[in-house]
Amino acid sequence: MALALLALTLQSPGDLAPADTRSLTVSITDEKGGPVTGLRTDEIVVLENGVAREVSRVEPETRPLTAAIIVDTSESLGSSFRLNVLDEVVRLVGRLPEGSRYALWTTGDRPTKVVDFTEDRAVAGRALKRIAPRGGNTVLDAVVEAAEDLEEHEAERTAVIVITGRGLGFANYDRTHIVDRALRRGHPTFLVVDFQERASPVDPGAGGSDVTGSVGQIDYDYVFGQLTDRTGGVRETPLSSMGLGKPLEKISAALSGQYRITYSTLPDIGDRKIEVKVARPGVKVSLGRSPR
Repeated sequence: MALALLALTLQSPGDLAPADTRSLTVSITDEKGGPVTGLRTDEIVVLENGVAREVSRVEPETRPLTAAIIVDTSESLGSSFRLNVLDEVVRLVGRLPEGSRYALWTTGDRPTKVVDFTEDRAVAGRALKRIAPRGGNTVLDAVVEAAEDLEEHEAERTAVIVITGRGLGFANYDRTHIVDRALRRGHPTFLVVDFQERASPVDPGAGGSDVTGSVGQIDYDYVFGQLTDRTGGVRETPLSSMGLGKPLEKISAALSGQYRITYSTLPDIGDRKIEVKVARPGVKVSLGRSPR
């Protein structure tokens, strides 16, 4: 399936000068999942409330990426963690854009930041090799904590990357609260790969509830769907951990192919509905949160 990611990042006041221009960070991948390169201003159309705006600049996004990577280390993964998950996460870290900093979180029993923000790509593999899968999957709590941990980096280009199964899950918040808290501060793009080889013991038909405790498939679908849709993110659902490679390559391509688009606008517009169109075949654009 053709994929394009558009992450619309709220800008700090310094990024918005002069007052009649605004900037978007946009990442687009082609129908094969690779980054689209060499975009020009005459290939981009920005529509604001249906009105075409003049695009003054399109340039590669050069701001360093700060990412929180969440890895399922719950007991339900069993041997799949070392056989399939660990090496693919290490490859993902190695493919992050040049200059990226990342933190690494695990989810067994409770969310734990096992690697603080670093540019050292080798640290991820060493940290994960010391971990044995245990306990229930607290990935939804980890989403909240990792997003809030990125708050001090909100003026930067940020992302939360989630790699998780559907094993026995627990959360301290209901699903709507999780989404609200994850989006409340900072403006990361959410990119999720949730594989389905392990089903939650909560009935997926009635799965999940609006109270804290066990997490069902409906909770995963709601949280991951909301976070990726509302931030212009990517969500991939391979059938098992054996299929992690291609989805994680798509995430890498999306992050590596980002552009900064600057366009002219009018001040004091209230609600802004943003559409971005790219004049290249096979490109599908997904919109995230609009800048204010």
